Amino acid sequence: MDSPRRFVLADAMIGIAIGGLALVLYGAMRFPASVSAGWVPFVMSAVGLLGYVIVGAFARRASAPIQSILRLGGVVGLALAAAGILNHTLEIAVHLPSAMGAILGPGMWGLMFLGFSIACSATVARSGSLGFGLLSSAWCGLVYASVLVMFALGVGFAFMPHMEHILAGLYAASGMSDPEAFVTRHLVTNASSHIFIAPLIALVVGTVSALACLLVWSVRRDTAIALGVVSVMLFVAGAMSIRVAESMARAQRPPFIQFGLAALAITLSSAHPLFVAVRRPRPD
Repeated sequence: MDSPRRFVLADAMIGIAIGGLALVLYGAMRFPASVSAGWVPFVMSAVGLLGYVIVGAFARRASAPIQSILRLGGVVGLALAAAGILNHTLEIAVHLPSAMGAILGPGMWGLMFLGFSIACSATVARSGSLGFGLLSSAWCGLVYASVLVMFALGVGFAFMPHMEHILAGLYAASGMSDPEAFVTRHLVTNASSHIFIAPLIALVVGTVSALACLLVWSVRRDTAIALGVVSVMLFVAGAMSIRVAESMARAQRPPFIQFGLAALAITLSSAHPLFVAVRRPRPD
């Protein structure tokens, strides 16, 4: 009989998703004006979190090999969630210098790209299956999003006056007459985007990582090293592009930000496959 340990991550996913769903329903019932302004974010959040519960239920009944894959992706997802919680806490609890704020945002994106890539390529290296790699990356995104969403909603409702202060500028421009309802709507809207976007990004990054595995694990070591050098150069160019964008007028930033994020996504998505290829010598 399989050990109960096999179901810990799946049970955690179900519990966290149910907790997030309860917080969304609490916000809708406690601050009905937030729903009156538009119900779409609430429905999207509820449907997405119900989907997480269903995925968790399927994971509980998965075979031992699949659950082994989910454990690997889940560990990476929990590490990303811890970084996301720290980043979110710093954003709402500490008055950061503008330079530090400019670093934290792209830095968190970079960690996500790297984490999703590691979940995929490490799984491919262990199992030899690209499909398992994509599954691990997607599960990583689900774990990351569910933990971060529940934390952000819980903290937002627990410290409502502080959130009202942080969002005062946006509230003034919103046209709403209830600051608590505005905060609730803001929290649920952000939650709905994270619920759907994080797993999607995980799949995209996982696909890039899987393709990188196919490419770099079939070439000679010196070729892999050359590709690694090119990757580092592209990473530096992307980071510099984002850095330059921060010093420009907002209307001029998008092309530089887009190039920077794309460069970071490509280089960090292929970082672990390149590392494995360089570290593991191949015969000529």
